[in-house]
This record gives sequence, structure tokens and C-alpha cells, in this order.
Amino acid sequence: MAGTNGNGQAAAVGREGGILVIGGGMAGISAAIEAAEAGSDVYIVEQGPALGGRVAQLHQYFPKLCPPYCGLEINFQRIRSDHRHFKVFTQAAVEHVSGSVGDYEVTIRLDPRYVIVDRCIACNRCAEVCPVERPNAFNYGLDTTKAAYLPNPMAFPMKYVIDGSACVGAACSACVEACPTDAIDLSMTAKAVTVKVGSIVLATGWKP
Repeated sequence: MAGTNGNGQAAAVGREGGILVIGGGMAGISAAIEAAEAGSDVYIVEQGPALGGRVAQLHQYFPKLCPPYCGLEINFQRIRSDHRHFKVFTQAAVEHVSGSVGDYEVTIRLDPRYVIVDRCIACNRCAEVCPVERPNAFNYGLDTTKAAYLPNPMAFPMKYVIDGSACVGAACSACVEACPTDAIDLSMTAKAVTVKVGSIVLATGWKP
């Protein structure tokens, strides 16, 4: 059950008693951690390239008026310390659910990250050589990042991702040549994973 899968390459089959959490924001993370600490295996499905949701974008939050990094980092540490009970799917979406209460089979689509998560060391070399700029959705489009980018300063997983809609692919390949760990794979395609769980939690977030 251990590990983090965001590269669209691996398949996983869980036990029927597991819990699927759809949404990797603060609500989803909190639900997943509580379930794992109660002894359940947990799958987190997040459509973005990193966990944290909109809370990660906030400057301060009520009531302590402290930055979100405090609460998120505590929760990320809880996931790391209990990694055997977690499987995190980023760049992912639920495509199909079948079965009934206590016995669901869920198909999850994993969109290509173009970065092999287990190899990425977050060295920033890919971003340094990337010639393409894109609007930075994390900062509400107020600035830009390269097509190869780190989702945010405290991203979980702390791995780079390549925006396939902005990247020019093999016509450039500067990031492939620059990567010291051969973590870039511009030929990645979408994959599907099937998991079996007993319960599903919807925590799909909110819009301001």
C-alpha cells in the first residue's frame, strides 16, 4: 500500500475494506488521515499535481491568522509517518464506480505528469532550461511559470510536473537533456487504475 503515484504508470489493487477519498484539499486530507489512523487503507484522488487544494493558496486563515503552511505541513507529515496506509494519486480523476456499499470497484484515470515521480529530485533543472511560459494557476494567473514547474513551494509530493498543453514536446526536449536523473518522459500517456474499497468520501472542494 505504501508509496505515492503521480506519474500515470503504476496499477494498484486495494482491499475491499479500504476508503477512497476524492479530493486532496484540507477536507480530503483530514478525512484520509483520520481514516488511516483508525486502521483503514486510504486512497486519495486529486485532480491537480499536488495535495493542498485552495488552502495552500491562502495568505492567512482564520482564527489564528497564520499561513496555511503550518496546518498543511503538519498533515503532510502525518501522511509521511503513516505512509503504509496511504496511496496518493495526483493528476487523477474518478471515471467509473460500480458495486454497492461496502464493496465498490473504482476506475481512476491518471493523466500524464511527464515526470517519473520516483526519480524526480526537485532540482529545478527542467524549469531552468524550459523555454515556454504558462499562466500560474496556483497564483490565480497573476504571474507565470515554465511549462516544467513545481506546483507550489510546499507541494506534496515535492515533485515537478510538465504542463502538456503548454509543452512543445519532442520538438524541444531541453528538459529531457537537462534532467540529471532521467526523470522526464515526454511520451507518457493517460493510464487507468482500478481499486476496490468499502467506502467513498467526496471532498471535491469549493470555489471562491
